[in-house]
Amino acid sequence: MPDEPHSDSVPGAIRVAARALIIEEGRLLVMTYRDDTGQWCVTPGGGISKLETLGEGLRREVREELCIEIDAGDIVYVRELLGKNAKVKHGGITEQTHQLEIFFRCKRHGEVKLGAHPDQYCTGFDWVPLNELAERNFYPHALAGRLSQDVTAGFRPHRNYLGDA
Repeated sequence: MPDEPHSDSVPGAIRVAARALIIEEGRLLVMTYRDDTGQWCVTPGGGISKLETLGEGLRREVREELCIEIDAGDIVYVRELLGKNAKVKHGGITEQTHQLEIFFRCKRHGEVKLGAHPDQYCTGFDWVPLNELAERNFYPHALAGRLSQDVTAGFRPHRNYLGDA
């Protein structure tokens, strides 16, 4: 049985997660999930362990989830997830959840395949066209509407802190 989602969280602490934006031919590589509240998708990545840098944790998470190596590039977004404000609490998000997510532009090396021990609720992965993210229930929703424009603009710094989105 896969680990409980967010089992690495310390009660009362902010959980830090690193996320990989892997974009090829106008499509974003996402992890797909389903629970009793519905289905959704997010970028690969996850919680950073103590004594692990953001880059090390991101590479470990992506290797575990998708069996590929990545080069982590620039940080392009920072997002806070406050469970108390979430409209839908997918995948173990609770009222007490407070997660800081750092999004990196990344380049992959290797053929993508689902890891041996996917997270609870994970149903696989997909390459989603950037203009279809909103209709695929991509989180964070605030990013679904702007990612395509930001890619076209070359990720110029412009309100990249997404806040509680």
